[in-house]
Amino acid sequence: MKKYRILQIPPVRFGIVLGLINGFIGMLVTPVLLATLGLAATSADLNNAMRLLGIPWLFAGATALFMPIIHAVGGFVVGVLLAMVYNFASRWTGGIEIVLSE
Repeated sequence: MKKYRILQIPPVRFGIVLGLINGFIGMLVTPVLLATLGLAATSADLNNAMRLLGIPWLFAGATALFMPIIHAVGGFVVGVLLAMVYNFASRWTGGIEIVLSE
């Protein structure tokens, strides 16, 4: 069994990986969001139906198109920041130690 330490994480590469993961999550969240909005619109009072079928659906459609992109960009930014914080903290603590067996 060998011990290894993670002393540095490349921020841009970690940001790309986290951006891809979050973009995929955004593709999973979007149909759930649209389904809940659809259920809310169909179970609403008929007097308010015209109000529910107007502008909010425009925003819901825009959300459906841009949710994966927003998640991916946000994941990239957060990934870069997390890697930078880890690199700074690993200088003081020596990094994370991993034990691997052959």
